[in-house]
Amino acid sequence: MTWLAEIGASDCERLADDFLAQPVNALSSFAYVVVGALIIVVAWRRRRLDAPTVVFAVSLAAVGLGSVAFHGPQPPESRLLHDLPIVITLLFMVLQGVVLLRPGTRWVPPFIAGSVIAALLSWVADDAASALSAVLAVALVVVETLVYRGGHRRSSRRRQLFGYGAMAVVMAVAGSQWLLGRTDSPVCEPDSYVQPHGLWHVLSAVVFGLWWWFAMADQDASPGTDE
Repeated sequence: MTWLAEIGASDCERLADDFLAQPVNALSSFAYVVVGALIIVVAWRRRRLDAPTVVFAVSLAAVGLGSVAFHGPQPPESRLLHDLPIVITLLFMVLQGVVLLRPGTRWVPPFIAGSVIAALLSWVADDAASALSAVLAVALVVVETLVYRGGHRRSSRRRQLFGYGAMAVVMAVAGSQWLLGRTDSPVCEPDSYVQPHGLWHVLSAVVFGLWWWFAMADQDASPGTDE
């Protein structure tokens, strides 16, 4: 558990020689699974349970399960299980924007191809998934900006701005918790049941859920209107 322990130790919570190496961080990772399940339930009740929603919900659940593995039992593939689902989820989000920017574009082939390439790169290079996540996060911001400016979504601009604002606020708080949850943070308490990194898991899961709601579910109004 040497290499994985060194990585996990950067998240403040003390590593225990138990099934769950970091219980708080491991259990809080289920927030992604819960949000993924809620997306399925909400979409089903709204009679909008389509393939993209299922793919996104499953990808988000995989993020959670990978994080549970990384902070919990820590099998040898923990780093891959933790990082790769994040890349795949971000790739999906970017491609959904591309589809809006270029009507008629098929998102499934590039999604499958990109996921396979990401998996191969992540398998051969430990830091590949982290780099890909950073690139895709920037790409997502660019794509979302273009989608908004072009009025490509059916919800009103006012609602879209509210959605972006809500996501930005929650993400800012989540990011602060990620920083405070590092081992070298001045508020780090390794034995505490309140771990900032665990709050990062919960809040970032909420951000993913908000994105789905405002980008995929809340699409009842006319394109680009302010009504």
